Amino acid sequence: MTAKPSVAFTYKVHIDEGVKKEGPLLLRSAWKPQGDKLGLVIEYSLNPAWGTDPVLFHNLSLVATYTSVKATACQTKPTGTHLKEKSLVYWRLGDLTLDQAWHKVICRFTGSDGAAPEPGQIDARWEIHNTASSHGSGISISRLAASKGKEKEKEDSSDPFADDSISGFMNPAGLEKWIELETSRKLVSGKYEAK
Repeated sequence: MTAKPSVAFTYKVHIDEGVKKEGPLLLRSAWKPQGDKLGLVIEYSLNPAWGTDPVLFHNLSLVATYTSVKATACQTKPTGTHLKEKSLVYWRLGDLTLDQAWHKVICRFTGSDGAAPEPGQIDARWEIHNTASSHGSGISISRLAASKGKEKEKEDSSDPFADDSISGFMNPAGLEKWIELETSRKLVSGKYEAK
């Protein structure tokens, strides 16, 4: 019987310019006012900075919000869901493998009383499950164990938390090594915005 893996810890990456360039998903949006209507085209693609191999996005969803006037109607392609009371439309695209080719969703809102809704923001949500990803924080998990010569050892077998000046004192015979544990990583977007 195989034990079910458990979450060791989660962390949030601070979004700065470097992370924005390295994010896996690229979004381009174009709002088009047309009298009492507001058109929207959202294009999405894999970021070339993420790599050249296609990436599987799990539960990919795109959400567009609008402001000012409530829309009385909304046409979408592919089929999306319009929540008039929340002034948004969303597309559940599911599991998609993306490469650098651009894909798109479109919609058109019809305003009430001859006024058009105003553009809002675009959000994307997804998960990426990848055990061999080179992206992320570079955090690994190790355990201290007696060396048997069979485990995959990290290049630096010293205690990552110890002061180098006393590491020999803690493990004088070098009988214990830090062994990297097998991990599974999942990248989960919280909120990915484009305006």
